[in-house]
Amino acid sequence: MKITPIEIKEHKFKKTFRGFDPHEVKALTDIVAETLEEAARHNNGLEEKLKGMAARLVEHEEREKILRETITTAQKMVEDLKNNARKEAELIISEAKIQADAMMKKAHERAVQIQGEIFQLKKQRLEMQTSIKTILEHHANLLSLGGQEAAKQDAEDDKLKFIKK
Repeated sequence: MKITPIEIKEHKFKKTFRGFDPHEVKALTDIVAETLEEAARHNNGLEEKLKGMAARLVEHEEREKILRETITTAQKMVEDLKNNARKEAELIISEAKIQADAMMKKAHERAVQIQGEIFQLKKQRLEMQTSIKTILEHHANLLSLGGQEAAKQDAEDDKLKFIKK
């Protein structure tokens, strides 16, 4: 049987020759004791439950702290990876530019070399053309002179033939 604090305050005991009725006082104290014992048990149960909840709360707070640290670490790692990738890309681009410049320089040097070779070949061609023209002219002169001498020789041979006859 439950009793409330108001019922305890408003409870009126019957008066007897020596004061209050002992049976009634005993009954009320038993009810109060039983109610207090039940309240103490309930209070102890709630305290145990509160301790369990507090322990769980501490565990959850620790997990939350670990998760926050993990997220912070992951974010820092992501930023580090981004920065490293950016630096590596810049390095690759820089190396590619250096290689491209070197290739362009080699190509330019090769083009200058080829132009020099072309100039030398044109010069050799002109020299050969001039040399061949000179040889041809010389041979043409020789042929012309040879033809004239041959005609003179033939004329002389004709004279000799005429004279021999």
